[in-house]
Amino acid sequence: MRKLGNYFVMLTVAIMALFCTSCGSDDDEEKLGAFIEYTNPQSFYDTYNAYSGDKVLIDYRSADKYSAGHLSGAVNMPADVYNTQSDDAQWCKDLLATYPTSTCLFFYGTGSFEMNKTVAGRASRIGYGKEHSRIYSKSYDDLKSIWK
Repeated sequence: MRKLGNYFVMLTVAIMALFCTSCGSDDDEEKLGAFIEYTNPQSFYDTYNAYSGDKVLIDYRSADKYSAGHLSGAVNMPADVYNTQSDDAQWCKDLLATYPTSTCLFFYGTGSFEMNKTVAGRASRIGYGKEHSRIYSKSYDDLKSIWK
């Protein structure tokens, strides 16, 4: 009986060790760059208009959604097509090839927190930094109602 108890303990320890090694910790998570987030459409609009340096307004929604309507002056760089999962992704290469890292990037697109974090965080990490990676994180519909 004692032998069976020892096997049970060893089996439990082995299962816990296996579980712990298969689950990532916070230290293992991908580190994205910091970015400035706006949840108020008027603040995003005012900041964009007040910014006096080089800037670009990037709509990262799908090409179909962009074609159906977008903010005046926006360019389309659909993040879902480009796959922003890596610093070496095509989206990142195109962004760097098109806009110098001194350009302030103003992103808008979806209300998805994960997509917002990935898009703006990736831009920050590949060289634009926090000050040049800004994102409006609510829906496009809220933003379009105040954009002139």
